[in-house]
Amino acid sequence: MTSQAQLLPSLYALLPAEQLELMLARLSNAAINVEPYHVRDGVYSNLHPVIPGQHRTLRLRGRKRRRRRTRGTPRWAGGLEEQVVDRWEYSLAWMSPPLQGREYADMRVQACIALEVAGLSTRDEIEEYIEGLGFEHVHSSTRIGHLFSLPIAGYTTTLHLTVTRVLGDDATPTKTSEPYFVQLTPARPVSTTAERGLLTLQDAMRVMQDAAGRIEGLKWETGQERGIAQTKR
Repeated sequence: MTSQAQLLPSLYALLPAEQLELMLARLSNAAINVEPYHVRDGVYSNLHPVIPGQHRTLRLRGRKRRRRRTRGTPRWAGGLEEQVVDRWEYSLAWMSPPLQGREYADMRVQACIALEVAGLSTRDEIEEYIEGLGFEHVHSSTRIGHLFSLPIAGYTTTLHLTVTRVLGDDATPTKTSEPYFVQLTPARPVSTTAERGLLTLQDAMRVMQDAAGRIEGLKWETGQERGIAQTKR
């Protein structure tokens, strides 16, 4: 476990379905990398806390990544073939409710502490570990779409912008005219202080506001105005 809680600022927007192709083209021109994005978040809470009223939340995130690997032997022509393999990668973190205060008024900011679960690689194993800690599953959601990595001048990290469909527990994609969910965050959680070349919270909030202002056609929110259920990670 990390010794210090990191902070995760976020901005959100809804994109009308009919504007998807135009927005993807605009973002592709601005991004340094574009890749498929498929994540499934499970949210767990200690519904029976030791201290009444002090609930804690765990987020189990699984992200599907596509890898290419070579099979066969190079001893003869055509002996090698490339195979695409999908693999789930899991991360576990404590997540706080949105932080309150004037300094967070323009952004949704959550504190998070990453947990490293040594020796556990499958979702079933990690879920069993979570249940052993006294946490119960609250809800799950799946997001499927695109991830754009946006450069930040003067920094070694990037911003992540995702354009996704948000699915419920059944995670079954269906044709719909509902808007797409757009989220803007730093590539990694940040802290209030950082080494040179890395983002602090204030740096992240500044560059996120700047990036959001350059993307036409989106009305950004902090996620707190209307209590978007899907963003309660």
